[in-house]
Amino acid sequence: MMKLILISILFIFINGELNTKSLCTDRNVTSKPVIDYCISQNGSLEFRCCFLSDSNNILAIDLTEMNLNKVPDLTEFVNLINVTMMDLRSNPQLKSSEKNDFLSMKYLDYLFLPEQYSCPGEKRVWQVINKTTDPIGVLCMHQKDFCTNSTDICTETNSYCVPNGPNHFLCLCKNGYYGYKCLRHGQFPTGKFFGIAIPITVVLCVFFYLTQRRHVKKD
Repeated sequence: MMKLILISILFIFINGELNTKSLCTDRNVTSKPVIDYCISQNGSLEFRCCFLSDSNNILAIDLTEMNLNKVPDLTEFVNLINVTMMDLRSNPQLKSSEKNDFLSMKYLDYLFLPEQYSCPGEKRVWQVINKTTDPIGVLCMHQKDFCTNSTDICTETNSYCVPNGPNHFLCLCKNGYYGYKCLRHGQFPTGKFFGIAIPITVVLCVFFYLTQRRHVKKD
């Protein structure tokens, strides 16, 4: 069982690496802003991606001319959460889904979009919004602190707001509170929780193992 779990984790990790590579290796970067930004940051261009020198962290990515009809779920890809610049122009079929677009991309500071796609959150989220001409599109620049500009989001008394990408946020419990709507006061009873959860898990595993063994055919 342990071997199976380890193999599954390894497969997920490798698959994530391959997915990231596939985003980067479709063709060479053509976005001038991505190229210029990469040079200014002393980064290393590898096909569509700009990597931080001597690192696997991606600083910028050129996703132009990919025939996208929606924004990829970038949380599934390794090393893309900390991207600072992204160019999605020249994707005429790209549409906004709002729900998960750019989720967790807290460090995205320069976002180039095709003309039919508005900056997520508009001026409530971005300090500067400009039109671009080559190619035609929109530049959303410098994320604001979404939580500072939306003080009524996390309404529970013992919670607070944390930015989680353009037009996204998380409501977390304040220090000393936990549980449903952050109503419980004190520290989460970790010892008690695992003291109950682990024995129950073991008992259930043994139970299912023994009951399923009866259905195994013997030679």
